[in-house]
Amino acid sequence: MATLLCFCTALSSICGADRVNVGDFMLSRSPATAPSTRAAYSAANEVDFDSTAGGFSYQSFELNVPLMAPYHLNDYHALLVGVKYEAIWLDTDTFLGDMDLHDFRLRLRWMYRQPGSKLSWMGLLEPGLATDGKSVDMDDFAIDGQLGFRYAQSPRLAWIGGVVVFYNSMETRVYPGIGFQWQALEEVLIRLTGPSFKASWQPHDDWILHAIVETGGGTWNVRDNDGDFDVRIRSYQAGIGVERRLSEKFWLGLWGGVTFANDMEIETSSGSELFDDDADMGWFVKLGIRKILW
Repeated sequence: MATLLCFCTALSSICGADRVNVGDFMLSRSPATAPSTRAAYSAANEVDFDSTAGGFSYQSFELNVPLMAPYHLNDYHALLVGVKYEAIWLDTDTFLGDMDLHDFRLRLRWMYRQPGSKLSWMGLLEPGLATDGKSVDMDDFAIDGQLGFRYAQSPRLAWIGGVVVFYNSMETRVYPGIGFQWQALEEVLIRLTGPSFKASWQPHDDWILHAIVETGGGTWNVRDNDGDFDVRIRSYQAGIGVERRLSEKFWLGLWGGVTFANDMEIETSSGSELFDDDADMGWFVKLGIRKILW
């Protein structure tokens, strides 16, 4: 708790300061986009495979926690450290059956901006383990990375772009992306980051409405009696959500919508494909709580 209070105090004290800070990557101090400690539970219904009997469904729990206040190397550079954990309870009709999956990441974020510049840079590394926990080795290691820029064209519009890298025992992927942040109205914020879209409207101090389209899924290394396998779930979610302020800094949220472009793939540890099939559209619900850190 002391760490979170320190982080909150630091964010408040540096907002508007000349040295680089979190505010350089945001349009406003809106609660809709404020840095937060988050916990959420979600569930997606069973979706049927297109060409194979059966399907899959899952439930998940996610926790995202900043561990320290921004550490300034100088006025231009700052570092942030956090952790992210996700548990997935996956029900499938494949030969692997049901699985309990875990994804634990250390989040290392770098920020850079010269005082007075409209251009900011940010890097993110997320090394960690994506595993069923039965036997942890280097096949369970994964690392994601991002490197991007933000150009503040005006107080209400900023352009963003960069590349995203995913590395695990199954594959290495590199994706370029572009997007923007736009404050269409005083209480309306719209953000496009690569394939993810989010629009937020705060009609009242105690309520925020959201519309989202975002990616989901992941890749994990699992083990059963026949050996090691890599399991990948790919999905998109489109839906709406509402958040209610519980106190000065705590917000409770509920989201719901559809899942689409669902796919499941299983490979051996040597890269031989054993299963790959698309699945129907489905639905999801999510309940979350967060504490704003400023």
